[in-house]
Amino acid sequence: EGLLMAEEWAKRAISSSSQTRLDTFHPIIASWALCRLERAPDRVQEWNNQLSAISETKPQLKPSLDTLSAQITAWKNVQAGIMAKLSQTEQPPSEKTMISNSEVRRDAGMIFSAAKNCKQFLEEIYANGSRLDDSSNIATDAMAFTNMFSDTIEAWGCASRFALLLPTNCSESLDPSQCVDEMLNIGRLFDDKINADVAEENTHHILRVVGRSYSEIASQMHQIDSILDPEEATTYVGRKIIDIEKMLRDYDLYSRKHFAQSSSFANENKSVRHRFYKEVLHGCTGVKSLKDHDHVVNACNLIMDHLSWQDGQCQRGGGGSREVEDVTEIYTTIAQLMGTAVTCPDERMDSLTSVYNNARTFFEKRKKFNASSYATVDRARLLGAMRMAMDEYESTERFIDSFDKPRGRKGFERNSALTFVETMRKKKR
Repeated sequence: EGLLMAEEWAKRAISSSSQTRLDTFHPIIASWALCRLERAPDRVQEWNNQLSAISETKPQLKPSLDTLSAQITAWKNVQAGIMAKLSQTEQPPSEKTMISNSEVRRDAGMIFSAAKNCKQFLEEIYANGSRLDDSSNIATDAMAFTNMFSDTIEAWGCASRFALLLPTNCSESLDPSQCVDEMLNIGRLFDDKINADVAEENTHHILRVVGRSYSEIASQMHQIDSILDPEEATTYVGRKIIDIEKMLRDYDLYSRKHFAQSSSFANENKSVRHRFYKEVLHGCTGVKSLKDHDHVVNACNLIMDHLSWQDGQCQRGGGGSREVEDVTEIYTTIAQLMGTAVTCPDERMDSLTSVYNNARTFFEKRKKFNASSYATVDRARLLGAMRMAMDEYESTERFIDSFDKPRGRKGFERNSALTFVETMRKKKR
């Protein structure tokens, strides 16, 4: 009722001769966008259309990108309302009766339509790139534009999650893999946009948005694998592993391009980044095809290289009082993946030694000034994961024990684990 009264007041303000500002209408549009009602997207569109028409005589009322972005927010919140209603039911969609399935089909149609509408609206805004160039508040509109990309990817992620919950007789035309394809396509548009010149004040925000978007894509990939027939020779993540590698490379490229010092390592950025790595590694654990194993190893190496670079940048920028995050899970998962992706025992020992050497900088140090100010790794847990990765290989214990042997007096020689691997190879010749 309060919203309807505010609308009446706003309509009178438009028809009056007073100098009405665009900010006057933001609370009304935002309220509709956030309310989760099915009619909310139509009301947001009506207001944006009305303001666009009026702006011909009152240019100060021309909708900004921040105002227009409420359209995507409204569709996304309609999805959220449907998902919230679903979570409150006692039975999942797969166990509903045929009578209930008609409602499920209706909800599915609304969720997929919302995702399609988000994409169509985003493409229209993207095609009209001059709108951003002509803006009087480029920084705010650039952030709104970035959020539209992220929200559209999340809208397709919601559609994918809903499709995975649907009973078979409701989901013939609702393919979650199609949703992931749409997410990847939007991500490519996003890459093109962010690889152009970006204002310095927006780089932190974009880094977070890119990380969240890529995490959502990686998450949906391995969610699809969870419903596939375990007897299938390939997994969905395996079929998309090239796309995963590209996301890792693009994310790293953006970080290196825009963050020469420690300014990129706000705690929120680190958490988003590490979540992305974990989602990627989680998906890689299910990869079966031998031809995909090299790509899995590549993904692991990319993540370790990224972590090393971030630590180096953090040290050069000064440790300060940043919160040190525990990344043990990332390294133990990488060790697990080396155990399955690298089949030759000697090569596996080489790979695991590289994992250990990469993680060593994050081990807890007795002298605090030698410790990493970026992250920490539990050495005992990593060695345990490495032992499991070696499986029942006859030299496993000697290999693991070699990491406890003292290093050379200079401290810069190759560690004894690598020497052990070389010795084992010579014995087999």
